[in-house]
Amino acid sequence: MKKKYIYIPFVFLIFLLLLDKIFLLDFFQTSFYQEGNPVYYSQRKHLFEKLKADPSVKDKNLLLAFGDSRAYPYSIKTLPASFSKDWTVYNFSGPQAVPAYGFYWFRKILNSGIKPKAVFYVISPEGFDDSKGLFYEPFLRLGADEEFKKAYWEKFPFSDQWEILKENFFTIRRIKPGFKLFWSRLISKKLELYRPDQNHENLILELGNGEQLAYASASNNPKKLEKDALRLKSIYLSGFTLGETEFFFVEEFLKLAEKEGIKAYLIWPKVYPGYRAGYYELGLEKTWWPRVQELASKYGASAADMNTLSSCDLYYDGSHQSVFCISEQSEILMNDYTGKKKLP
Repeated sequence: MKKKYIYIPFVFLIFLLLLDKIFLLDFFQTSFYQEGNPVYYSQRKHLFEKLKADPSVKDKNLLLAFGDSRAYPYSIKTLPASFSKDWTVYNFSGPQAVPAYGFYWFRKILNSGIKPKAVFYVISPEGFDDSKGLFYEPFLRLGADEEFKKAYWEKFPFSDQWEILKENFFTIRRIKPGFKLFWSRLISKKLELYRPDQNHENLILELGNGEQLAYASASNNPKKLEKDALRLKSIYLSGFTLGETEFFFVEEFLKLAEKEGIKAYLIWPKVYPGYRAGYYELGLEKTWWPRVQELASKYGASAADMNTLSSCDLYYDGSHQSVFCISEQSEILMNDYTGKKKLP
């Protein structure tokens, strides 16, 4: 009788493994909306379906925006008014997204038969630091499908490959359900917020074509911005190491654009001067940016450093400009596209 007890741990482990497989259900893969960053990555899958079903794509010029949270505002609302009649804009940016995320969606959209006229590809230096783990979290965990992981497995850093292997064994690692959030929604009787049609953050994104216009500031708070800049520098620029992974995916992106005859703009987004100083302390304008410019030139794209091109100095926080500045920057880019005023 006593010997039967030795099997209890094994039975319990098997039970946990079976329970874990619940998270393989389609609901958890496509329609399980928590809060914050995961909402954006889930919404982009629905945005892709919306893009494929949008009849205006056949009648108008299509502009796609990719990048991290600094690309959120790019939309038909921030384009010059003269373009609103003939253009449609879809925004597939994501929070803390590395450049590979832009390539992921660009490739998928082209493979679906949709071809934009131009693309705004916002790339930030922080995304090129392989040591920070931003490639796996959040992109590979939340944004990439199995086909992409298999196709580019050899290009992933070993640490990220290891994370994927662990999530394949324990699916819950991929979903990472917030139990505190679950309890909060349970006791407040708001479990419906897990549904995309009830989730407030998702509904805001669904109002347009993926853009987020909440970063609207009409004036600066220097003390707050300086404090925020110091905080962000300590997180993202401390121990910064320029990796090679994202250069590969940027080049793959540009190869596709050149092959399809699509005008691509590589955009270095403008940040608050106190934070921008961290870039210059690392010499990124002499190391990282020239490599980006070289890639752009090689594949017929254009590189735009908004830190020097844009005269708008309104900031939402140390890392993001006010949405009002994106209107000015969109005009700079579209003036180049039409030939009205070429980039320097």
